[in-house]
Amino acid sequence: MEKKMKKWFLGFAGLGLWTVQLFSLENDFPNIKPTGFAKARYTVDATAGAKDGFSIAQARLGIKGDITKDVSYTFSLEKTNKEAENSKSLYDAYMDIKSISYFAVRLGQFKYKFSLENVIPDADLELINKSDVVSNLVSPTRDIGIEISKVLSIKSLKSDLSVATVNGSGSNCSDDNDNKAIIGRILLSPVNDLSFGGSIYSGTISTNTTAKDRLGFEIKYQLKKLLCKAEYLHGKDGSIKKEGYYLTGGYEILPKIFFFTRYDMWDSSLKVIESKNSRWTFGLNYFIDKNVLIRNNYERKVESPSIKNDLVMSELQIKF
Repeated sequence: MEKKMKKWFLGFAGLGLWTVQLFSLENDFPNIKPTGFAKARYTVDATAGAKDGFSIAQARLGIKGDITKDVSYTFSLEKTNKEAENSKSLYDAYMDIKSISYFAVRLGQFKYKFSLENVIPDADLELINKSDVVSNLVSPTRDIGIEISKVLSIKSLKSDLSVATVNGSGSNCSDDNDNKAIIGRILLSPVNDLSFGGSIYSGTISTNTTAKDRLGFEIKYQLKKLLCKAEYLHGKDGSIKKEGYYLTGGYEILPKIFFFTRYDMWDSSLKVIESKNSRWTFGLNYFIDKNVLIRNNYERKVESPSIKNDLVMSELQIKF
């Protein structure tokens, strides 16, 4: 599988370079731009029996560009170190149509807009791991379908609205039932530094009619060197109700050096008393330049009695 994936990446890169040469620089359309990032990580895991070591946490390679002034496209492949289905696969494959009056349209396989932390590009995340609640309730992060969106401004109030209908089966999967998932998000920004809003997801699980519902609220405040954000998510899979939240704060303590801290809580079943998990994460990031970043994280789970399962991670990320 690894050899096959390398061939995919080499072939994809070769296709991109060939296409760049194919299109004359004198032509505005179509155009193409290679994109991607890679994360090399070293992890120290205090859990009994866990092995410390290096890994390629993520590697994504893609192309994007414009076919015409009103139609753009994005394609990407990704390799992760997760032992899961679609860990080595087509990631994005969609087109954006901007010529339709009043709203924009996205068609294909894309990251749907639910949750603040989910919509942030992976290369722009402040901390190495996402919060437990987002990792568990917003999965899969990509699906196949159509999305319409609109940005509105009324005096100083700005709003970002989006509605999508997708298969609900995840990326690289055909629909496994006749039902479709509906996803909506509204984001309001009364001033430049503050935004808040909510998201909904209504779908079904697998081939049966078990409901898969999600509801989320978010708020973010960012002013110069200071960042504060928080989210609450609630989920329901059939009769099982789940919820969680996180609070994140960050500050640029020196030029190119940022400190972050996050507290997150995840309850996998509101009916089960001992199903809550809490965690503190502390991060120190250093930007060597705008495209090269070093992240250092320490994760400590809140437990009683305390056990040895802390994580220390250092990660080098490059992007283009």
